[in-house]
Amino acid sequence: MRHVEWSNRFSVGVPELDAQHVRIIELLNDMAEAAACPDDGSRLRAVLSGLKAHAAAHFSAEEAVVRQVAPELLAFHQGEHLKFLAQVREFTLALDADDHPPMLPLEMFHFLKSWFEDHIGGVDMHYAARLRHGGVTAPTGQPGGPE
Repeated sequence: MRHVEWSNRFSVGVPELDAQHVRIIELLNDMAEAAACPDDGSRLRAVLSGLKAHAAAHFSAEEAVVRQVAPELLAFHQGEHLKFLAQVREFTLALDADDHPPMLPLEMFHFLKSWFEDHIGGVDMHYAARLRHGGVTAPTGQPGGPE
């Protein structure tokens, strides 16, 4: 069962970033499945580790686009990314504690899902609007941009 589905409403208009967003959705769905079996802490940790690594790489690519098309949004955007990574670190530490609350895996999934939907549906759409309506194209070297 898919708990989060890709939708064109999440598209930022940069194929590379959209593909990364799709991968994040896959990882969120993996998290939901792992949360359904909270006794398998190693699976939860592996999914969370993969999500953290993928998100960090994605954030770097996304910030490069924001830097070029909407530099005034960059500091805020980076701050949102740092908050996300800090929360993932907190979840990792909580999972490592022997006495973490039984509902922690489900709380993790709900936080990550909400953050993803709010961030892409809100924050990311600010730079996406620049790409679509501001006459600005994706930066050189980014898929969808000039070569």
